Amino acid sequence: MLIGNLDDHLRNHGFLYDKNDKWRLSPAYDLNPVPLEEKARELTTWISEEGPDANLDIARRAAPYFALKENLTEAIIFEVTAALKGWRNTARQLGMNAADIAVYATAMQIDN
Repeated sequence: MLIGNLDDHLRNHGFLYDKNDKWRLSPAYDLNPVPLEEKARELTTWISEEGPDANLDIARRAAPYFALKENLTEAIIFEVTAALKGWRNTARQLGMNAADIAVYATAMQIDN
């Protein structure tokens, strides 16, 4: 949700089997930011009955359905936000120009 990844169909989610005979959600992969000029911020895989909007408030309300307590939900949001803070610097280092960065900034739901 924070990067406007709207290619979130079920085959872009995975599970890993760990040593304790349990399955856990895999780390994120195949994330592609989609600028607002290309598509509205709507999820392909809804996370609740509230609709497809890629919205953190909806995610927070849906978290208990996924056995996430409020403190863990906020910790995950903080961790992902922190990981994304330097995306503009990374984009510049990879050769993106200012105009393209401005377009992709519309996909990002973070302050920086």
